[in-house]
Amino acid sequence: MNDHPIEKWPKGKGQAVFKYLLVHRDRPTPRDVLTEAFWPEATPEAVRNRINVAVHSLRQALKSVTDVAVIVYEAGAYGLNPDLRVWLDVEEFERRVQVGRRLEATGQLKAAMAEYELAENLYQGDFLEEDMHEEWAMARKEGLRDSYFVALDHLSRYYLEEKKYSTCIHLCQKILAKDDCREDAHRRLMRCYTRQSERNLALHQYQFCVEALKRVMNVPPTQETTALYHQIRKGEAV
Repeated sequence: MNDHPIEKWPKGKGQAVFKYLLVHRDRPTPRDVLTEAFWPEATPEAVRNRINVAVHSLRQALKSVTDVAVIVYEAGAYGLNPDLRVWLDVEEFERRVQVGRRLEATGQLKAAMAEYELAENLYQGDFLEEDMHEEWAMARKEGLRDSYFVALDHLSRYYLEEKKYSTCIHLCQKILAKDDCREDAHRRLMRCYTRQSERNLALHQYQFCVEALKRVMNVPPTQETTALYHQIRKGEAV
């Protein structure tokens, strides 16, 4: 905040409450919504105390970096001070992907890829990885991951067509690091390796695909993937 990190976050739910308010800052959050998100099993009296403790400790932590009232309370709801200027990498990431899709839809391919590149660079890990058990964050996490896959998928297909195989390989490996059952990424890697005269790597990639699908879903590869494998084995151009 103001280019100063908050080094001493409060214990308990204070930091988690701040993240929630930050992500949902477009509207005030009623106390009962916070209750459902963080203390669904607590009694009303316990909830009142826990919210008060969390918000108080949070305000104390924020005072270490700014004199401005960051957390505001009005009409039974909490929110961030609307006068604050806030930049979130999550929102910038989503914006870049959306712009990329619009540009691609209008045929502006290079400009679209530039936006996807910016988005991909912003994605430094899953949404709130340190709060992986917070249910309120799950839907947003999945949505962001899907958008990340969109960026990687479109970029890798573009670089395959542009014959920039090393870049395509790098992007496909990122896809598989998140979901090793993505057959489209396996196939792209197989094509890249084959076109770089690395046929053995292409055949090994097929085996990795087979093993991942068997381990995770107990299914074989699709006919499209298997057909590509046989083409490569026969030495055909792919």
